[in-house]
Formats: sequence, structure tokens, C-alpha cells
Amino acid sequence: MWRSMRGSGEARLLASGAVLQQLAQGFGLVALLAIVTLLARRLSVAELGAYGLVASLAGYLLVLRNSVASSAVRAMASAVESEERARVFAAAAALYAAVGVATGLLIATAALALAAAVLDGELARQARLGGLGLGALTAVGIAASVYLDALRAERRFAQAAGAEIAAVALYLVMMVSLILAGADLSVVIGLSGALPLLSGLLCAVIARQAGLPLRLSGSGRERRHTAAIVPTAGWLLVIELSNLAMYASGRVVLGAYRTPTAVGLYEGPVRAHNLLYALGGALAVPTVPTASRYVATGDERRLRELAVRGSRYTLALFVPLCVTLMALAEPILEVWLGQRYSGGATALTILVAYWLLYGALVVTPGFLVGVGRARPVARLMVVLAVSNLALALLLTPELGVEGPALATTIPFVLAFPLMLRNGLLATGVRLEALARRSFAPAYLLGALLALVLLGVRAGLDPRTLPAVAALAIGGVLAYWACFYTLVLDPDERSLVRGLASRTR
Repeated sequence: MWRSMRGSGEARLLASGAVLQQLAQGFGLVALLAIVTLLARRLSVAELGAYGLVASLAGYLLVLRNSVASSAVRAMASAVESEERARVFAAAAALYAAVGVATGLLIATAALALAAAVLDGELARQARLGGLGLGALTAVGIAASVYLDALRAERRFAQAAGAEIAAVALYLVMMVSLILAGADLSVVIGLSGALPLLSGLLCAVIARQAGLPLRLSGSGRERRHTAAIVPTAGWLLVIELSNLAMYASGRVVLGAYRTPTAVGLYEGPVRAHNLLYALGGALAVPTVPTASRYVATGDERRLRELAVRGSRYTLALFVPLCVTLMALAEPILEVWLGQRYSGGATALTILVAYWLLYGALVVTPGFLVGVGRARPVARLMVVLAVSNLALALLLTPELGVEGPALATTIPFVLAFPLMLRNGLLATGVRLEALARRSFAPAYLLGALLALVLLGVRAGLDPRTLPAVAALAIGGVLAYWACFYTLVLDPDERSLVRGLASRTR
């Protein structure tokens, strides 16, 4: 794909869009990890557990917004005329506003329910107040985020990513200031949902300065566009609800069977896992419209190359991260959150393990939705969600924090052959070609990295922040250097150098 599109620049647009989105996503994750680290140092384990239970609702309950977003981006991107794009945007904006209100109410209701069922005393009071504020702020933020998706629909990936990075910087300064000033936990929880509002407002300014046809309208002429967006989002909503059930139920089940302290121990593994989850979501930004376009135009050759080379590159991104988190789970948690949280090391190892498989682009829900496999993926995700909940209820009482981790990983590992089959059927890629060009080089280098990390850990037992950081970062960079030198062909290395130059 990349070689065939060098003249047109489409390869560079797609690859640079993925890189820029990853940079923005990575910066956001680093900021969130910094906030959690600071909170872990200043709060008790039980207080951190309460924060995790309520503040995480803003991420988990974005199911309505996420299901509408891909459909809205597709509709805005397909409108050719300026006036038509303005009407599609107005329809999307009205839909986002309605979704924002619904999501805000869900967050507030869930926070009240968690405070009553899991927490008590002062922690319950702070959770209630924080949840109400979080719900209100999220409602406004979702309505504003339509401008971010509009920039993506206009294929202005650089400006959208820049706005996200600027918003994260503002968000980080605000949250750190609140924490260091000793703000009440309810205030910290409530303002933890400010990021979508900040990025949406910045994108609105960018769109206005660029003169894009993004205007709000109350004429009602956009109703037919709303009717076109909503049905497309149906299967996406099923997928998002399934993700919600899987990734949010772990904390809830753990809190119900154990204590807020156990939830606090689980916070580190979940936050590290969310790094991989967010990176996977970022890949869908340029992949979904690209795969959809290839399917619509019958470009089977480019679709196959997208599946094979996309999996080749995404596995090179995910495998070293997963291996490092698994091999150094205990020292990472100790230097990151403190020795009190080392009990979550086994859960962290288990929870990130399945991303060794799902780091391949061809099995990601975003890619499969883009190639028209939304229905089978949605059905499979429902089965995964039900299995996850059943296993969590069965394993958590006996295993504690390892129970939800196993309940998440086991269904995904068992479902991998079906996800892979869907990807192969939709793209026409042969398993032998995918294994030879994508799986084999990524996993061979990953096994070598695991041996080195475990050997160094056994011999030197790193326990300080500089030592653990040097080992973890050095291992990942060494993996990428070997992949670049030994696996990529000359054209691929040229593309990497070009992207690095453009990014700088």
C-alpha cells in the first residue's frame, strides 16, 4: 500500500495521521498517569480507590458519544459541497448535545449508585458531589467535542492533534494545581472530566480561524442528516456498551466483594492497561475512513496491504510495550505509585497479556468496523462482555485483584481466532502471509526482549526510578531499533525517516 501511494501522498497522509494521533494520545496518557501518580502519593489507598471508581465513569460512559463519533465523521467527510457540510455538521452538533445530556445524567446516576453501594461516610459524600460535577462538565464537553471530530473529518489531523496536546497541557496544569493546593476530593473528581471541553473549545477556535463551513443551525433542515447518522451508529453502540461492561465491571465487582483498598490496588494495572486501550483507539482515527474507502471503491489490493502492513506496524508498537509491562510489572508499580501498590503486579501482567494478540490491526474492532464487519464484531463483543462478567463474579471472591484481570484476558484470548477469521475473510489476506510478514518478526523480537528484561531484573533487581525507567525505556527503544534495522525493507525505512522529519 505504502509503495503504491507514494506519488499521491496518501500513504504519508494516512501514516502521519496515525503518528500525530498517537503523539496526542500518548501525551494525554502521560498526563493522566502523572495525575494518578501524584494522587497516589497524597491520598490514602481507599481515597484513590474512590477516585478511580467515580472519575473513571467519564471515560467508561462515553459509549453514546463514541458510537456516534465514527458515524458522524463518516457523514461529514462524505459531504462535498460547502453548504452540505455545514448542514451535516449542524445535525452532528445537535446529536452530540443530546448525547452529552444523556451521558451526563448517566454519570451522575452511576456515581450516586456507587457511593451508596460501595462507599460510606466521608468517601461517599465526596463521591456523590464529585460525580454530580463530573456529569455536568462531561455533558458540556461532549457537545463541544463535535468540533474535534469535524477537524478529523476535514482530514486536518495535525491541527486536531495540536489542539488535543494543548488541551492536555492546560488540563495537566489545572489538575496538578488543584492536587498540590489540597483541593477537596470531590472537586478533583468533578474537574477530572474537563479535557473534552478544553479540546473542543480549542478546535472551535481553529475551525473559525480556518473559515471551515462549521455552523450551528436551528432551521431543522439537518433532520435528514441526523436520520442518516443515527442508524449507522447502532452496531457501534453495541460494541461500546460491551467495552463498558468489560472494562468498568472489574472495579465495581472488586469493590462489591472486597474493599475500596482492593480497588485502589487494581487502579495501577487498570491505568497501565488503559494506555494500550487508548493507543488502540487512536489507530482507528485514520484507519476507519481509509478501510471504508477501499471497501467502497473495491480496491482489494490496498485493503490487503492495509491489513498486513498495518498489523506489522501496530504489533511493532504494542509487543514491546506489553512485554515490558509484563516483565517489569512489580518494579514499575513500586517506582510509579509506591510499594503499597506492588500487590497489583500479577494483575497487571495478566491484564495486558491479551494485547500481545490484539495489537495486530487486522483484529481490532475499529478496523473490522471499517471493512464492514460491524455486525459480527458487535455480536462477539456481547459474548465477551457476558463471559467477562460471569468470570469476574466467579473469580474475584477467591483471587481478589487478579480475578477481574483474568476475567478480562481469558475471553479475549479465546475469541482471538474468531476475530482473526473475520479480518481474514473481509480482506482476503491469507493467514500464512499475515503470520510471515506481521506475527513472526514482532513475536520473535518480543521473546528476545522478554529474556533480556527478565535476565537483567534477576541479576540487578532494579528498584529505583532511574534504574527501572532506563531498563523499560531502553528495552522498548532497542526493540524498535532492531525492528527498523532487521525487519523493515528500504521503502519502509524511507517512510519512517520521512515521518520522523515531518513530526520534528
